[in-house]
Amino acid sequence: MRISDIKPEPLIFPHGIRFPRKNEIPGDPSDVLKKVARAQITTGYILQKTEGKSFDTYIEANVHATDVFDVFRKLSFALMPEVAAPLIGLKEEEPVFGPYTYRAAAVGAFEAYIDVLQNDGFLEFGLIHQSELAFEEIFVASPKYFKIWTNMGEVAEEVLQSAGIPILEQLEFIDEYPIVSLSVGKRGNAAWTDPFYSIQEGFAKLPKAEVPR
Repeated sequence: MRISDIKPEPLIFPHGIRFPRKNEIPGDPSDVLKKVARAQITTGYILQKTEGKSFDTYIEANVHATDVFDVFRKLSFALMPEVAAPLIGLKEEEPVFGPYTYRAAAVGAFEAYIDVLQNDGFLEFGLIHQSELAFEEIFVASPKYFKIWTNMGEVAEEVLQSAGIPILEQLEFIDEYPIVSLSVGKRGNAAWTDPFYSIQEGFAKLPKAEVPR
């Protein structure tokens, strides 16, 4: 697929993120409803080059909710060295980091919870590697868009473009607008609790790996 053939598509939102309804907006809802009506949220990514930092490229990307984990997995194996640390977090809270482990094990820590990780409005997750030799981080924020800090920008772009995600000069993100974040399980309970704590328990069982110095 040529880059010029990749076109942005209206973004498929995760189940746990939506715009507010009229009765959920305090006061006069007209301004909020007008703003939301103008939203043009599509697939795509934007890229910034940096200087004087441990990474030289920063990317933000909108990916269909149904494709989030597949893209995450492909980015992880393309960008991360053999050793990486997984992380799991909740909206507006500091994430919990697992140990440095083998890359495949780090990705595998999330495999049992793909659906909820792609759709829950509160959960966020990622991988990181930080050493004297490399810095790479892939982070899926709670609204389910990607933040990527990398020294392998061309490789990251190849992965995104192969997934049908086009590079754009401008891109809107879900949380630039008022949103409602949801975490509703089948019985009406919060869906984030089991994966959030179970994944952390899984971190403790991961094989430890030494980070190259």
